[in-house]
Amino acid sequence: MKFKQRMLVVVSLLIIVGFTLTASVSFYLSRQAALDSLVEHEMPLTSDNIYAEVQRDLIKPRTVSSFMGNDTFLEDWILGGEQDPTSVTRYLNEIKQKYGAFTAFMVSDLTRNYYHAEGLLKQVSESDSRDDWYFHLRQIPGDSELNLDPDLANGDELTIFINFKIHTSDGTFLGATGLGLNLASITQTFSDYRERYGNNVYLVTPTGNLLLHDRSVPFSETLFQKIGIQSVVDQVLSQPEGRFSYVKDGTTYLLNTRHIEELNLILCVEAEEGQVDDALFPPLFITLFVCFIVTGVVLILLLKAINHYQQELEGVAWQDPLTGLLNRRAFTERYERIKSSHLRSGKPLALLMIDVDHFKAVNDHGGHALGDKVLQTIAQLLNRNQRPADCLGRWGGEEFILLLPETDLEQARVIAERVRLNLETDGLLATLCPQGVTLSIGVAVEQDVFDLDAHVLAADTALYQAKQDGRNCVRTAE
Repeated sequence: MKFKQRMLVVVSLLIIVGFTLTASVSFYLSRQAALDSLVEHEMPLTSDNIYAEVQRDLIKPRTVSSFMGNDTFLEDWILGGEQDPTSVTRYLNEIKQKYGAFTAFMVSDLTRNYYHAEGLLKQVSESDSRDDWYFHLRQIPGDSELNLDPDLANGDELTIFINFKIHTSDGTFLGATGLGLNLASITQTFSDYRERYGNNVYLVTPTGNLLLHDRSVPFSETLFQKIGIQSVVDQVLSQPEGRFSYVKDGTTYLLNTRHIEELNLILCVEAEEGQVDDALFPPLFITLFVCFIVTGVVLILLLKAINHYQQELEGVAWQDPLTGLLNRRAFTERYERIKSSHLRSGKPLALLMIDVDHFKAVNDHGGHALGDKVLQTIAQLLNRNQRPADCLGRWGGEEFILLLPETDLEQARVIAERVRLNLETDGLLATLCPQGVTLSIGVAVEQDVFDLDAHVLAADTALYQAKQDGRNCVRTAE
């Protein structure tokens, strides 16, 4: 592999590796920061918001239930023998409609009748487990209690009941009243949070049974059946609040829990650890795309710079610094290349050795500066007179060499004569050297054996003959 190609490969790898490492470190740090934010802020904030919404939903119903429990109408109606049940039904229905409750109820301790907004529902009994809430309310020291139960009057819809004791002024227990709140609004809140933040929110009992969750998400009946979470379920159920993680099907899940004392339920906020990647991958891909663009631009600029300096180096290595023509080394390399073609074709290859007559006199008359100028002018003239396929170089001193591919001896002689005459009549040279500048040219042709040294020797011999014959002439090798 050439140096230039190696350099481009090395630089490309360095840039790509550098960008990749930078992007990877940036992605890792951003991911850690996003995970910390998710665990430390977003999930607890979700839990706090939902807790606050539950609390908000309970404030007004608590107040209304308290008002009902202290309403003398219910006290008088029970003590009056529960005459005209339609009056209490109408009362409960007005409360339900006015405050937007899911249900309104009243239980008389004297008759054990359970009334709601549409009439008498049933009689509560200690033998019916569905009525345990009522008998528990009778025993507690306070005046009210919240419980979560199916509502028999509404198709066993899961409902938050705010129960309040009815008692006389002397504290005699007369029964219970209150409101029921449908959990659909809380369920919708769970769905909203999942849509906006990707968090799965659900409520479980202290025993691990699922009570409420976003119904669009499949869920086990208990946490003990939920795959992966079994490793932390005991901690989830025993701690007032906590932060946990578990693995399911190769995916890590983060879990934030909080105990809602009013309902004796555990609020769980769950999120996939990988959800933070959804926001981080686009910037990563953009960074990598920019990396490839920058790498391409740098490589183009680098290639141009290398080519530029390569051309300059080649100019120094292959060009004659004074005339700009090929130097001897470059001419030799070019001869070998052209020779290969002529070996295959068998066509003749002509060589001209060109020498400036009496060049020492030019230097003696005008100095080396004039001599250099004359050589440059001659080089330009020779360059203008050569054909596209020809090869022109400075052989040394005041000697030039011209290679003529596919040219026989007669054609080469004609070309040499034209070059000599053009120089002899050149106006610029006449201005530089009024005494005149002429050329002696030796011509040699090879057709079978192509050897530069032999070829030059033959042309040099012809040049020597031209010098002997008075200069300013063309001679060909025998």
